[in-house]
Amino acid sequence: MPIIDLARVVAALPNYTVGEELGTGAYGLVLAGHHRDLDRAVAIKVLSTASDGAVLTDFKTEARLLAGLDHPHVIRIYDYVESGNLCLLIMELLSGGTLGQRHRTLSAEAACAAGLAVAEALNCAHTRGILHRDIKPDNVLFTETGQLKVTDFGIAKIFDTTTVTASKIIGTPKYMAPEQIDSGRLSPATDLYALAVVLYELLSGTPPFDPTLPLMSLFRHKLEVTPPPPAGVPDSVAAVLMRTLANDPSARHPSAYAFALDLASAAARP
Repeated sequence: MPIIDLARVVAALPNYTVGEELGTGAYGLVLAGHHRDLDRAVAIKVLSTASDGAVLTDFKTEARLLAGLDHPHVIRIYDYVESGNLCLLIMELLSGGTLGQRHRTLSAEAACAAGLAVAEALNCAHTRGILHRDIKPDNVLFTETGQLKVTDFGIAKIFDTTTVTASKIIGTPKYMAPEQIDSGRLSPATDLYALAVVLYELLSGTPPFDPTLPLMSLFRHKLEVTPPPPAGVPDSVAAVLMRTLANDPSARHPSAYAFALDLASAAARP
């Protein structure tokens, strides 16, 4: 990760108090902050333009896409600032932890409710022509009061009324759809596959495929093997997940809205 001078971050944001580090990545970091005049806590995502050019493009794309989304289950963006070789994305602060941190304490009902909330967020993005491409528990966060928010649109992709082609393998392998692996056509069904993997794991305690598999073996399984139904999950809910885990995207639900209706109906039966 490039070295980021915190004094320059402070100088670039004169209306904010810059606080502790909340997280780091290969290309930047996230800091806590507070807008003095508005008395509002924020998260400040910082990237140095000394980073890889493609990463910088993804960062700007994330800012632009989030600015166009207004939904209770999508993280809110407040501002975007460029100062010298720093880019700063000012977002709402989500201090309630991630879905990954909460998964062991979630009831089956709460897990399904989380799935419905993520599906709502995806439906909002998809109707605006945006694919997330990296749905996973660590990209689903909660506010202090427990409201779920989908975050990290850093590798999101604009698509047209049909689909886009995966030009390279990008995403988190455990949650990637088969078409992300074999340069197939991406569509809203791609995000739904990832959401189905998340719910499969939340409800059964294990992912669809053995997490200890080497990467290439995992990819081969995703392309060639149908996972078993999730253990201990009611048949109606399992059927929804298995449909959404189909290797063929056309066999999955046609939209996040259709998936949510199917899941809600299936979860109500048990």
